[in-house]
Amino acid sequence: MDKNLQSFEKRKQNRIPIEIPIRYQKILSDNRLSEENESLTRNINKDGLLFKTKEIFSLGEKIKISVLLPAIKHPIHILAKVVRVEEIEFKKGYNVGVNFLEFEDENRNFIISYIEHMDIMRLLEIAYKENASDLHLTYGLPPILRIYKKFKPIEGIEPLTKEVLKKMIYSIMNEEQIKIFEGRKEMNFAFSLNPKFRFRVNVHYQRGVVEAAFRSIPSKIGSLQELRLSSIIEDFTNLKSGIVIIGGTTGSGKTTTLSAMVDLINRNREAVIICLEQPIEYVHTNIKSIIKQREVGVDTLSFASGLKNALRQDPDVILVGEMQDVKTIQTALVAAETGHLILTSLHASDSVDAINRIISAFPAGQQEQICLQLSHCLQGIVTQSLLPAKYGTKLILATEVLIMTDAARNLIKTRTLSQLNSIIQTGAQYGMHTMDKSIKRLYDEGGITKETVMEYSKRI
Repeated sequence: MDKNLQSFEKRKQNRIPIEIPIRYQKILSDNRLSEENESLTRNINKDGLLFKTKEIFSLGEKIKISVLLPAIKHPIHILAKVVRVEEIEFKKGYNVGVNFLEFEDENRNFIISYIEHMDIMRLLEIAYKENASDLHLTYGLPPILRIYKKFKPIEGIEPLTKEVLKKMIYSIMNEEQIKIFEGRKEMNFAFSLNPKFRFRVNVHYQRGVVEAAFRSIPSKIGSLQELRLSSIIEDFTNLKSGIVIIGGTTGSGKTTTLSAMVDLINRNREAVIICLEQPIEYVHTNIKSIIKQREVGVDTLSFASGLKNALRQDPDVILVGEMQDVKTIQTALVAAETGHLILTSLHASDSVDAINRIISAFPAGQQEQICLQLSHCLQGIVTQSLLPAKYGTKLILATEVLIMTDAARNLIKTRTLSQLNSIIQTGAQYGMHTMDKSIKRLYDEGGITKETVMEYSKRI
């Protein structure tokens, strides 16, 4: 077992940060019980819990605790011993840690089962060990893993209730994140088990229930060869200005490709790279370049605002996680025209779709001007799709590449985009290829099945 998995195993005894209502009474010297008080746990595991109180406790003191779990109607009564007392800052009370001494076996098993249900860390560890791309926490279902595009429920866990879901998800969010989420009804952030294992998290409501989706972020930024990316990507990273778009559907690896491009620039030349992301997924270390990673919603209010102000931060390269709105697109075009390299992603099925999405984001009266600007500053588009490998052990990247030749620029300027496909089909000498050609190559190499070709190819 490698060191990272060993560290996972050590976490089994760690406590889960969660607020559960409790009532407690001190056991006095004559075995009488003191007056009952209420509190909330700060964390819990199968052997003990930590709660906040204004009362003073002594180490070794015994107390009776009634734990009120939402899943059952009656409280669980536990005899416990105080093993930790610490004063909270500004004398706002004490954190009291206790170990469980006695309670019925049935209740002990219930506590263990409940904690296993609530331990989101354990679920993320399972997702990592299973090499899952995603973990879904959804009302009425057990936790679901997506592994190579197929669903797999986590065994031994019952369907999640509303109460369990909310407490489980809130346990990894701080107070500010919870406040923002409850105000906006959406929340995106990155979460780490440790520096090597990160997840992109989206918390949302579904029919009034708090739910979440976790996307695994690989710990290592892959090279172009490891990611099976065209060598043209390296040519794009050597550009000094213009816009390069990485297109594709959700889960097609757009962020991974953009991170590989930033990493390549970082290793090969001195540049100031401003990354605007939501959330920050891959964490870069300065090598030859200065990299500033700014998270939308934390370090800047929006992509548009961050991009506008990035122009005053002496950038050479600006990564825009996603061009989501007119202001962001307008500012990106201006930045590209004024001598900056803009790397960005866009939800698009192919190059023509990507260009159409940019143009159609603007009112009709502005679209001619946008076509003109785009024809001048667009450098290329790489559209991606991840396909299931032949033996189901991984996903393989297929791509379409458009390089901006004079002919391609003229088609964008005149908005005769339907002819771009012909430019791509006949542009092999420039490094262009269609998605269908990429899929056929994968099939010829034995990487994918004929059924996959038929499902994902448009014309084969």
